[in-house]
Amino acid sequence: MVFTRSRLVLSMLAALCASFHGRAALAADPAYAVGMRELRLVDASRLIKPSGPFAGTPDRRIDTLVWYPAKGGAQEPDKRDAPAAKGGPWPLVIYSHGTWGHADNAMHIVRHLVRHGYVVAAPNYPLASRNAFTRLERADIGEAAAQVGDIRFVIDRLLADRTLAPLIDPEKIGTTGHSLGGVMSYFASFGTNVRDPRIKATAPIAAGDPLVAALWQDMGFAGTGHSAVSVPVLFLSADRDMFVRPTGRPHAAFSRVETPKYELTIKGGNHVWFHDGAEKAVDGINPDCLFFGGKADAARNPACMEGPLIDPAVQQEIARAALLDFFDGYLKGQNEARVRLEALGRRPDTELLVEE
Repeated sequence: MVFTRSRLVLSMLAALCASFHGRAALAADPAYAVGMRELRLVDASRLIKPSGPFAGTPDRRIDTLVWYPAKGGAQEPDKRDAPAAKGGPWPLVIYSHGTWGHADNAMHIVRHLVRHGYVVAAPNYPLASRNAFTRLERADIGEAAAQVGDIRFVIDRLLADRTLAPLIDPEKIGTTGHSLGGVMSYFASFGTNVRDPRIKATAPIAAGDPLVAALWQDMGFAGTGHSAVSVPVLFLSADRDMFVRPTGRPHAAFSRVETPKYELTIKGGNHVWFHDGAEKAVDGINPDCLFFGGKADAARNPACMEGPLIDPAVQQEIARAALLDFFDGYLKGQNEARVRLEALGRRPDTELLVEE
């Protein structure tokens, strides 16, 4: 773990206080049920380019799912168009799915945030989602820069929505996303000509070094540089992530950004276990490798068999806790949440870098 000197002193004092107060080191119990709305948002000022069999459109349709704290207990099932709970407005977090993902593919994260007092919105990006109306057979990642514009547009529309805007604190907006969605979250805060200054905290998940990833796969960010702005950031990583290895050395993005910044690495974790549907590995093969080839090919690759893997349920538990602690710390201003986040870095199955 790495601290600045002043941060180390504050952390020691906070940890000492937590040791005397027991539950002060734990997140508050979830308080809300989960309500959900589906929105069809159309940006008339931007197009969707042609891609494969899709001919393109002169405007840009972005189907978006929105979840919010609803009346009822935290154990109740999600309810479409449920009455909102009292206690708002709440922070807004935009979740961006990865390549060929979909808006609701990380519901273990979404529900955790909403039940603890967040509004979460997730677009199905037109050329990157398997659930988008465009019905492509594969994702077009050259649209990633346009998708960063979609993040801005979705925020605009939510803050103008007569039903949802009263639930959102416009001064407390964050982003997170998995894989390609993590790259987009990074650029939405740090891209010179695409960043949205309304974003007050960002938590890219399994994004590697987003600058290298954007150049390596031509995501449409040509001409976009890095802004040396101070936006609190949590990089959530896994040391067995086979998808991010081609994006350069570990911790490169952490080294580049301004403080406050965190990188939590899950030991034995991989890329695919950050989202829903995580099944345990079979025969010790890293399931990331099955995306690139069959089981036999993966078994012959030493990188696919190196070291034990974490239990996927534990990886998801750590991810949920880290995201909640980070956003509680920097969107809700809870110092004790930052202490909890640092405590995660003292687990034997994690490593945490911190500079504030």
